[in-house]
Amino acid sequence: MDELREHALALVDAELDRLRSLGPEAVRALAGTRDDERDELVVSTRVQAEDDRLLVLVEAWRGRRTLATGGFAMGPDGTTHTPH
Repeated sequence: MDELREHALALVDAELDRLRSLGPEAVRALAGTRDDERDELVVSTRVQAEDDRLLVLVEAWRGRRTLATGGFAMGPDGTTHTPH
């Protein structure tokens, strides 16, 4: 795996961990899409409410190339489930 992809994976993992630690109310406040430039990559975070849970998707990309993605569903009690 090349260094850029490893870096992208690390950024996505760190952002997912940060969001999990915030809890459901703080994550709900982030509804929509946010882009954040980090080093030579852009980290996009998408939060969408669906029924009583929140769907979270994080992607790291550069140009038109997506290098890493990850996500989870968060319940109202803050528990998370990562689809496989």
